[in-house]
Amino acid sequence: MEKSAAIIIQKNVRRWLIRKIILIPSSYYQTKIWRLNRSWYKNGKFNECEKYQINIIEKILKIKILKTQDRINIETLSLSKMNKPLIFDNGYEYSENFDGYYNNIYFNLKMVCDNGGHQTRTLREVYHFIQSQFEYLLKTKENIYFINILDGDTSFNNMNKFNYLKNKEKYKEIVKFIFIGDLCQFQYRFREYIQQ
Repeated sequence: MEKSAAIIIQKNVRRWLIRKIILIPSSYYQTKIWRLNRSWYKNGKFNECEKYQINIIEKILKIKILKTQDRINIETLSLSKMNKPLIFDNGYEYSENFDGYYNNIYFNLKMVCDNGGHQTRTLREVYHFIQSQFEYLLKTKENIYFINILDGDTSFNNMNKFNYLKNKEKYKEIVKFIFIGDLCQFQYRFREYIQQ
């Protein structure tokens, strides 16, 4: 076989594979340097990480994710549309808003790279947000899915805390409604789901 024919075959196979699987690095490799070297990254002030994640999720699921101001009231365990909760006295009782919504699926997107106090505080807040998702499902028994995409090497290095949360005995009946992992894991989990 000629060299050029082999190259053409390889290109066609790669095109077919790319249509089937999006090449997404594990969060283990998503360091601060990696993020700085992405063409989509500017300076972190334009939600570019969230936009990158939404773009990939839309390609994986072949859907359009909608914006939402829905958040969980951690005191009452209710889901509410609330644009600016901090103008109210009980504003701290609301979680952050979800980053997107589609049908009965809510998306929470984070990319936490590098180490430091800010990253630790961010992941602790994310932990409590996900914990409120579990508690919401325990209370309401609703058929809602929460997808928590935690990209970045610091997220990877702290996944043991999130695994501890989802493996709690009281959540064993509802854990199937909550995903916690990076985009790479999400893609493979979704592929397993649709092949069942």
